[in-house]
Amino acid sequence: MGFNNSDDFRSSELKVGIVSTHIPPAKGYGGVSVTASVLTKAWAERGHKMALVASDESIDGKLRAEDVKLGEQVDVQLYPCYGFRRWGFGLGAIPKLFKLCLRSPVVYIHGIATWPSTLAAIFCSLLGKPFMVAVHGGLMPEHVDLIRRDKPHKWLYYRWLTFPTLRRAIAVHCTSDTEAEGVRNVLGKDARILLVPNGIDSREFQVADYPAEDGMQLCFLGHVQQEKGINAFIRAWLQTRRPLDRLVIAGRSVDGGYFEEFQSLVAQAQGAIIYKGYLQRGEVMALLAASHFLVLPSGLEEAGGMRENFGNVVAEAMAVGRPVLVAKGLAWDHLQAAQAGFVFERNEASVLDVLNKAQALNRAEWQQMSATCRQYVEQQLDPVKLGDKVWQALTNSGHVNLPQQLTKRSSYE
Repeated sequence: MGFNNSDDFRSSELKVGIVSTHIPPAKGYGGVSVTASVLTKAWAERGHKMALVASDESIDGKLRAEDVKLGEQVDVQLYPCYGFRRWGFGLGAIPKLFKLCLRSPVVYIHGIATWPSTLAAIFCSLLGKPFMVAVHGGLMPEHVDLIRRDKPHKWLYYRWLTFPTLRRAIAVHCTSDTEAEGVRNVLGKDARILLVPNGIDSREFQVADYPAEDGMQLCFLGHVQQEKGINAFIRAWLQTRRPLDRLVIAGRSVDGGYFEEFQSLVAQAQGAIIYKGYLQRGEVMALLAASHFLVLPSGLEEAGGMRENFGNVVAEAMAVGRPVLVAKGLAWDHLQAAQAGFVFERNEASVLDVLNKAQALNRAEWQQMSATCRQYVEQQLDPVKLGDKVWQALTNSGHVNLPQQLTKRSSYE
């Protein structure tokens, strides 16, 4: 599990405290927990000693600390989660997080507006401990606009708790220019931002051979919900699909009405769309291997907004040698120029154009694109090298006396 198996963190050894709402092998909670694991493992590989606090929540059943494999350098402390499982609620978080913030020289917080991330930011602020926050898409511009317009209670939560604590942070860790823009919109143009993409350990992925079946198979990995844009993508795909083309979708259903529309579109496809629901890790890898492209259409629905900031599934697909079809505005706008996939504007005409380009590729062209994807992951998304950049900013001794609050406020408030 880690270097200390007790509830008391040994501050003489501890370098950084880490907070995450969920942590692998927790299932069902997506990219934030995966990113927390990848970054922590990268730091552990460098020999850094850390303590991590997270909930024990998983859709497969409660985790135990010994289930969490992050390296011998990491002391894992889990608290019981109940009630609001998505937000990691549990009163046991209070003493564990307070001890973590008290004894850690510096704290790194994954996410915003959840129970543990909010508590940790408040405790660090009260104790005068330096901390950094990775917002993980929580402040994407369109998402913030949606909250301000349609979710008044959540907006008050942001204004009263999230924004004030973010202003006390060493920096806000962003993974894309769009996400950084969202942070500046709410914290002001002088917001302290660390712009470093998420990493992925390519050693954990094998490049798959060219798919054996005829036709072009696309796959989508993610929740079936409006902000993911999958229904809008399907409507475009149905106009261009050829008789042997297939679209395979894997992920939990979230939005009731949106899922009903999704089911209707699946029926219209007459077997060309396969919905597999939630898949285990090995099944996801098999699906990627059987597909020609991964699709990430986040933000394609007009009412859904752009919630995604990075899209870890893109990096994972590329590690397997799978090019991507991805919506513009994430961290992947440059991939088409890098010849690792196609980027479409968030409108139907652009999706249709990209689908036609993907269909026009011959096997040799696709294989070259596949090799480029893997090379990109190995060279640009090395988690240890990217983790070094975050660690250096996090542990820099010069940020103890940073101002507690930015003086410039934005029009959002």
